[in-house]
Amino acid sequence: MPTTKQYVNLPTSVPNPERGSTRALQVTPNTVPNVNPGDRLEWWIEPAPGNTDSIYLSPAQRPRLQFNETAITVASGKFENSITFPPSGGDKFVVKVAKKGDRANFLQTDEFETWRKIYYTVHYMGADSQNLFNSLKGKFEGAFLEGFVELQQIQMVATATQMARVDATTQAQLGRPQFHFMRDPPNGVIGLRPFGSGALADKPHHVALLVVPDIYRVEEKPYAQPTIRAVTGTKNFAFKLHLDPGDPLAFVYRATVSWPGRLALDVRDKLAVTGVPTRVSSVMTWDLNTVPGLTNHLAAAPANNFNLDIKVIAESTVMGYSVANFCIVRTIDGSTDVLQTFTHEVGHGVGQTVEKESRWDGPGNALSAEHNPNWHTDPYGGRGPHCTTNAVLQAAPVSAGLTTGQWYQYGGAGHLCTMYFSGESHVEPDGKFCPACVPRLKRFNLESASMNTRRWDYFG
Repeated sequence: MPTTKQYVNLPTSVPNPERGSTRALQVTPNTVPNVNPGDRLEWWIEPAPGNTDSIYLSPAQRPRLQFNETAITVASGKFENSITFPPSGGDKFVVKVAKKGDRANFLQTDEFETWRKIYYTVHYMGADSQNLFNSLKGKFEGAFLEGFVELQQIQMVATATQMARVDATTQAQLGRPQFHFMRDPPNGVIGLRPFGSGALADKPHHVALLVVPDIYRVEEKPYAQPTIRAVTGTKNFAFKLHLDPGDPLAFVYRATVSWPGRLALDVRDKLAVTGVPTRVSSVMTWDLNTVPGLTNHLAAAPANNFNLDIKVIAESTVMGYSVANFCIVRTIDGSTDVLQTFTHEVGHGVGQTVEKESRWDGPGNALSAEHNPNWHTDPYGGRGPHCTTNAVLQAAPVSAGLTTGQWYQYGGAGHLCTMYFSGESHVEPDGKFCPACVPRLKRFNLESASMNTRRWDYFG
């Protein structure tokens, strides 16, 4: 018999019986051998041998029938029951029915196979971004199939504007609100609720992908000198100052000088960046000789000084990131890196990498959680949960800022998982999950309550 997909993470829908963790079953009396008026039917489930081990399923999550035996339902003239599926993917079940006491002569349903469905909408910036995504779409969707997660594209939408680099800062910075780029035009690039007006259907199982040429983020960094006399000076920063060819003062948000009897004066135009900033080094200079009254104030008494208050703008680049049901990816990297970023960031959205899994014994008593030996987080590189498959700990440079002084690097054999914490040439070229992550992805609960805990109901 054919296999029927059951999307167990989606809400139950009467018009769409393939959606939901519960499916109604009906049997016409004359299709079951030896059944006579007034007979009762026995029902039972036959799971496939390779299904998810019940140790990973709580009693409430384990497959079950509503009834083990039933009489005919008078209103419909049929025998009726329902099956509840586990939240895991890739599990197969057949339901069999027979006259009570006559199991040898049974009728069986089609084979049901559990799947999970995730919808996505692509917002692309320019034809190059659109074309690159389309070229990777098959591999992007295919990477999740091994975990029995089916990705379905809903639409592709052009962004409201185009630019070479997108400031994708998430926090309120520089006098702008949180997620400033996610506003309706003309202020935003992609308008999605709760900041814009755009909506997504089928939440919390719908992710918005923003595909752009390049991405950076900015952050205000204070630099204050409350009692100084030097009208010229130099400051070295251990980060990259933000530069913009169209704005020579893009690196500074605010700069003022003040002294007793003199309110703050704007001196942004007295600052400059020397050299070319790098990820770990920038040099800023100031020359305040032409600030009205400052040199006279300093000359009036040796003890006179002034306050210099500056907020510079630091810039960091990123291949992509995900927040709730939103993901942004840049296209300037090679196709392998771009594909990894797609699968990696959506992988975070569907709960990867798993740190530990709850377990239960046969009767349903809670056991100790099972730790994932391939899991690591921030102290060993990256931000958030990542996978160490085919990576080993090595000494990290001081510039990495890791408290452990170590990070995971390619071990020299095999492919790194798409959930490796950084872009790397040895990552699996098709963006796939490693053998340690695939079974955990299959077992991860993607039902609405689980997705809501990761705020997949937030954007759109």
